[in-house]
Amino acid sequence: MALWPRQIETILDPRPTEGAQPQTPTDQPNIVTVPNSNSEASQPTTSVVPPYQYAQDKSLTGTCRLTNSTNGDASGLFSNPFRCEKLISASSVKQNTGAIAAAVVFALLFAATAGLLFLFWWRRRKINGTPIPPLELKDASNNNEVSSLSHQLALERRRVTDLQAALLSQSSGQPGGWSTSHPKDDRTVKRSFSSIFQEVRDLAGNYYVGGSTAQVKITAASVAGELKEVLEECISGWESMLETQKGRVMLVRIIVGELLRRSWVDHEFLGKKTGHAVTVLEREVVRGTNREHAHLWRVQTFLRVLAGMGEEARNSGVQAVADKIYDVLSPFRPRSASGSSSAGRTFLHNLVKRMADLYYEMATQNAYYELSPYFSVMREHAGEDEGAVFEYASCDDVEQKWEVGTDAHGREWCAAEGRVVRGFVFPGVVKYGDGRGGGWEEGRVVVFKAQVLA
Repeated sequence: MALWPRQIETILDPRPTEGAQPQTPTDQPNIVTVPNSNSEASQPTTSVVPPYQYAQDKSLTGTCRLTNSTNGDASGLFSNPFRCEKLISASSVKQNTGAIAAAVVFALLFAATAGLLFLFWWRRRKINGTPIPPLELKDASNNNEVSSLSHQLALERRRVTDLQAALLSQSSGQPGGWSTSHPKDDRTVKRSFSSIFQEVRDLAGNYYVGGSTAQVKITAASVAGELKEVLEECISGWESMLETQKGRVMLVRIIVGELLRRSWVDHEFLGKKTGHAVTVLEREVVRGTNREHAHLWRVQTFLRVLAGMGEEARNSGVQAVADKIYDVLSPFRPRSASGSSSAGRTFLHNLVKRMADLYYEMATQNAYYELSPYFSVMREHAGEDEGAVFEYASCDDVEQKWEVGTDAHGREWCAAEGRVVRGFVFPGVVKYGDGRGGGWEEGRVVVFKAQVLA
């Protein structure tokens, strides 16, 4: 069948007749006339897209949903008529997408929270497998409160135990956990401590020689606080030593040596807060373990602590220890010119700094160096009143009042062997380990003898 050009133009580009009024779009579909194959009569059909003016609503998208509008057979140009339903706005599409995304995120968060709660419940049940029986109290409220506190204390103890086990297993399980520093020779360590011991002697002799009646009078009644505690712990009969200048100088050496030992043992060179924290943690971690694992933990701990310390922090720790010793020695300072006092304080600061540098160096060695003046107590059943026993292998008499020598077997001996040690002037140094991470079963080695009064 052939279509007339005029009729096709009318279908594809309908134009209103001249003088006709524009029609308002309605919900009714457009009706166009197309020629039939049998006759020139026309059949009405529905168009695919209803009349739509984009300028009226620019927020609508250009998509729509098409549905079949009639069940009858259509004839004409469009053999399968459709109707376009209401268009969906773009803003509605975005809002729906955000709501779906929010729902998905909420579902994931809910699942994660539920998983964490389950894990926490399972671990708490595992830790608290054996509940602590509450204390029997008359008051029910107090009974519940004490039971809750006991439960919290048990949890904290378990956490500390788990931390100890984790730290020790991590340290012992790493073959490269030891320090890479070169092992220190015992003779080098001995010379280092001997040099500091000589400097303590020079400090007492050069800056604390005063104490005459004209300058300062020290009596046993005027000694109190930490000064009295140090003297009573380190030496017997210190009251009579206050009467002579030589005795007062020896007491200064004893005080400085003991305070340096305490600063080493309590890690005060790291600073007051850091040193206290390391001391408490070390006491808890190394309790109940062997020396090898304990010192391996120490090495790794000090490597991390010292790596985070700057020069300013180290100087601050040195200054704090020096100020503490200077204040404790204040009753022994002569009332002389301020220049001499300032020089003595500078000498003391440099002495403490050398001790701190040695502490930093020995803390990262693969052998444990212990500073204690009490290691020479060898009697297992000795009472506290008997005190320490002089042994030539671990003690050295400062005053050298006793004859010394070497026997036929090459063993050094002293006539003071077996006598009670009167007092400790400077701590001894004992080494555990061979310096390469082994040798812990071989016992201890006295690197530097304790300086004592026999």
